[in-house]
Amino acid sequence: MALFVEIITPHRVICSKEVTSLVVESTLGEMEILPEHRPIVALLEVGSTHLKLPHGQMETIATSSGILKLENDWAILVVEEAVDIYGLGSATTAENAKTLAKEALKATISQGNLEQNELDQLEAKIRAELNKKLQK
Repeated sequence: MALFVEIITPHRVICSKEVTSLVVESTLGEMEILPEHRPIVALLEVGSTHLKLPHGQMETIATSSGILKLENDWAILVVEEAVDIYGLGSATTAENAKTLAKEALKATISQGNLEQNELDQLEAKIRAELNKKLQK
């Protein structure tokens, strides 16, 4: 069984794929969602969204606050901004990856989509996830 996940910002679709599990940071704490989960609507906090892909790989997307709607094995996350941590793979160093992520977030705040405190929290999450990725 699989769960279909879409992560959407006001500007683009960040992710649209099948996963075996989804982990989000809600206002009530970290929540793991598996296939056949009961329908749910939840408020999301700034944090990391983890996707476990069918062949066991993990993908992490740093997301701002937003909302999650889950129904019939289809999860939709609508957030102000998101950065695919592993999508920064073209960056050869941690510093390049951090710069790319920071530029994407600054462009978002300049468009008025994020408050400064949300930007700071999202940057911290990105930094932590990049450090984990680079230590592997």
